[in-house]
Amino acid sequence: MSPTRSDRLRAASRQRREQEKHEVRHAILDAAGALFLEHGYAGFSLRQVAEHIGYSATTIYLYFSDKDDLLFTLADEGFHRFGVQLTEAASRPADPIERIRVLAHTYVAFGLDNPAYYQLMFMQRGDFLLACRPGDERPRIDTLGILQRAIEDAIGAGLLRTGSASMYADALWALAHGSVALHISMATVSRERAEAMATIALEALIAGLRPT
Repeated sequence: MSPTRSDRLRAASRQRREQEKHEVRHAILDAAGALFLEHGYAGFSLRQVAEHIGYSATTIYLYFSDKDDLLFTLADEGFHRFGVQLTEAASRPADPIERIRVLAHTYVAFGLDNPAYYQLMFMQRGDFLLACRPGDERPRIDTLGILQRAIEDAIGAGLLRTGSASMYADALWALAHGSVALHISMATVSRERAEAMATIALEALIAGLRPT
């Protein structure tokens, strides 16, 4: 039986409502990122978001239960984008050392390009980083496992000396994170300086871990 005109109108109305909900949710997340970057975690509020997008605070609560729910939803979006970029970067170089370099530079570029995401992901709540995403049994920090796998490949190929791949990966994370965090938190550290620091530290790490 073909849908009636009334059925089509109801379906179109539902579709419009869903589209409007999607647009409002997107506007809330965009505003949250900008306001978080401006005010920081402590100074951020849902009321600011409501005023920014021209809605009542009650409307925000229809989409997010509280400040953490909103900000951590934004952070999970960041983790998704971050993971996609790291996975793509890891798929390119066959040489394990080059893969480590590409991953490190991809990490730094993501942080410098997305300071709001990065602060939420790595600079605000350690408990959030160690917790699991909704519907996922793996903690958010597992996104960084791709760094350790590249290290393991380099050790297996004899390009880095035998040792703890986990510790080597933590050292790689530390140099990438440090460069990004300094740029975000200190106006005197330009993007160019942060990128240069990361490169110098990365090459020193690789040289120091070469087989003797």
